[in-house]
Amino acid sequence: MEMTERMTPHDPDVPLFYRDMASVTLLFSLLMMSSLRVGQSVDNLFTLKCQPAVGVIGQTTNIFCNIAANTVPIVNTVVIIKIGENDPCFTFNRRDKSVIGDDRFQLENAPSLQLQDTMISDEGEYSYFIRTSLGNDRIRFTINVTAKYHEPVISSEQKELVTDGPVDLYCNANGGYPAGTIHWFDGSKTNWTKNAQLQGTQGDDGLFTLSSKLSFKNFDPVWGEFQCIVLNNKYQEEGSSKLKLRIIGPPEDPDVSGNNSLMKNIVAATVVIGSLIVGLLIALLLNRRRFRRDNPTESVYPEEENALNEPVYKKAAEADYNIEV
Repeated sequence: MEMTERMTPHDPDVPLFYRDMASVTLLFSLLMMSSLRVGQSVDNLFTLKCQPAVGVIGQTTNIFCNIAANTVPIVNTVVIIKIGENDPCFTFNRRDKSVIGDDRFQLENAPSLQLQDTMISDEGEYSYFIRTSLGNDRIRFTINVTAKYHEPVISSEQKELVTDGPVDLYCNANGGYPAGTIHWFDGSKTNWTKNAQLQGTQGDDGLFTLSSKLSFKNFDPVWGEFQCIVLNNKYQEEGSSKLKLRIIGPPEDPDVSGNNSLMKNIVAATVVIGSLIVGLLIALLLNRRRFRRDNPTESVYPEEENALNEPVYKKAAEADYNIEV
């Protein structure tokens, strides 16, 4: 059996052209494998991560970031760009130690950041590019801005409320961001919010003012005091206020009120007429006494006086006795 021997690129019997082609192919393969291995090692040397930041208007916002790596790299360059804008809002270069952009940004305990005097306009998404001694990375992070509402003020236009009568309750809160809401509760913790009207207005400073109106056609004193609660955009309570309503009694019926007025007039007229009659009787009595004093009556004999003072039935009995005799 004839055996075929395998030739290698270094075999002297192989033509020179084929030997050169094989060498080039081998070198290209080695370079490709080397570059691929190096690229993978650079990409995996570290990872940049940043947590979503929540800032309060007028205060310092901390943007916490960290580098996941086996060794701590040296931060050479940091570039922060707000999404939607062309120019960076913050740039740091370690080589010349330069900081360009908004001076409210600071690289604090790199790669973490700080934003001083936070404003509503700072809210949004940002691109974070970092170049280190271990390579480069680019991620995105967000900044949300909030402002707490002031304590709400609850009021009523009616100083004195009438049982089963109409009433309007108002609750106002301002100085908050983003837009929140107002809820209403009575003394038994019943939620009346669905019966209220809410209006939110944003001022020139970007802060919101919330105004809520709760109306009743027939107010029941059993509901007790009312409370309005201000909630932020995450439905977390930020303030509350209570109002204790003063009830004076049921409302007057127009018909009943008219009848009461008529009765009062009748009573008043009766009192006046009665007073006149009493006055006239007193005057007549005084005149009669004056007349008797001025005109004394004739003297009466004792016998007549006794006769006049005897009872009638006694005189009648004596008259019958005299007749029988």
